[in-house]
Amino acid sequence: MNFDAWAAKLAGVAGAVVSMRFLQGTWPERVFMALSGAVLSYFATPFLSARIGLPEGLTGFLLGLFGMAITSRAWEWVQTTPVGALWQIALDWLQRRSGAPK
Repeated sequence: MNFDAWAAKLAGVAGAVVSMRFLQGTWPERVFMALSGAVLSYFATPFLSARIGLPEGLTGFLLGLFGMAITSRAWEWVQTTPVGALWQIALDWLQRRSGAPK
């Protein structure tokens, strides 16, 4: 068992837990966002660490910390987005592109 590899993976969980303190919402929402930040960190850390040259532990922590904030904002956007209006815009655009009469 490689302790350094485990520590690098758990750094994302630690970042998500730290970020949980600063976010608003109910406990289930905050736990979901922490889990999503940890999952984002788990999968994106190796790639991002190699791209930017930071150690995996630090990259994982930062992804967990900010990944949760990004997830929080995405969730707010999903809750406030007028889906019906967006579908109507998309359908109108497709109608104009196809040349079909209204």
